[in-house]
Amino acid sequence: MSTTPGCTPEGKSPPSPAAQLATQVASMLPEAAVVQVRIQGPHTLWPHLGLTAVNSHGRHVPVPRAKALVLARWIIRSFPQAQWAASGGHAFDLRTAELRGLEA
Repeated sequence: MSTTPGCTPEGKSPPSPAAQLATQVASMLPEAAVVQVRIQGPHTLWPHLGLTAVNSHGRHVPVPRAKALVLARWIIRSFPQAQWAASGGHAFDLRTAELRGLEA
């Protein structure tokens, strides 16, 4: 077994980028189970990002504005293929590291 940092034990694959992102977001929002990200006003020159955190019971988790903007940017940049401007937003499940569209 290697003691080199960044090496994984044999037989184990490194976590996916989505799983790493979910771990980072969960460490910043320990009460949250899902974060919902929206681009509000996608047709304007400077669209506004929206992030809502929800716990495992479906209750809203308060997130400071600065933290919400940082996390929304991380998630949007991690999933560029999600067609953010054309959709009503996406939900990123921190437990499964899956991104799914929000129903309008």
